[in-house]
Amino acid sequence: MDDFATIRTMKLSKELDPGYIVRHPYRQISAGEYTMDASYRIVRETGLKDHLIMLTLSGGGIACGEKLGPKTIYVFHPGERHDYGTDPAIGEWRFLWAHIHASNDLSALLDWRRLELGAIPSEEFSYLLEHFREAALNSATGNSLDEAIAMNAMECVLLRVARLRGEIGNIEFADKLRAYIPQHITGDLSLPTLAKLAHLSTSRFAHRFREVFGMPPLAYVESCRLGAAKRLLLTTSMSVKEVALSSGFSDPLYFTRRFTKAFGRPPSEWRISYHLE
Repeated sequence: MDDFATIRTMKLSKELDPGYIVRHPYRQISAGEYTMDASYRIVRETGLKDHLIMLTLSGGGIACGEKLGPKTIYVFHPGERHDYGTDPAIGEWRFLWAHIHASNDLSALLDWRRLELGAIPSEEFSYLLEHFREAALNSATGNSLDEAIAMNAMECVLLRVARLRGEIGNIEFADKLRAYIPQHITGDLSLPTLAKLAHLSTSRFAHRFREVFGMPPLAYVESCRLGAAKRLLLTTSMSVKEVALSSGFSDPLYFTRRFTKAFGRPPSEWRISYHLE
């Protein structure tokens, strides 16, 4: 079976022919922007020999069963089966697309499948949009210099996406831990346990945690436990021992030492002084 598309339930004008990139193998990049109705669907059983990148602008698409909402970027890799089209439940899909024959350096920036960009700053998305459209504009002329400009614009997109993937990953990493640690304040919050939660080695987890939170993991855990202890001292009549155990400290004497160092007074004195102030 060759690389040409099997087209189902759709009619395309010449400039929208998805086989065009196959018949022009010398081109490094072919890109554009489509607004397609509910009949749009493309199936290529053996995929193509290039990367296909799609950025949804509005409406919705479906790629290999995954829904693609606005500000979702999706990648098909060389040789992978293509099956994508407009989400019939929405009825319209507006998206930017680019077929690129990537160098090894660019391929290294495409080792992912999809990325949700809804949470990124508006200026970041505007940057991606501007450069993706510049790639589409310059790839359409057939001029070799314009094609080089188009590839340069797409490289800017992929480099920015690589940085955003790291930032988004750090946000998800932080959010997961900020939710997990307070909910398990009396449980096992050792470094191996937290590293396992994040699917990282202990050394890699500790390094990444320090990058994201600005402090070592166990220092952050202790600050959360001390914060929980302060709330219990203010809102309950628990003894210091009960507060210590309920905020994750197994040794009340150790808790008192750490609390005193952090807040300048032992827990019982801090409680009294707070209510007197």
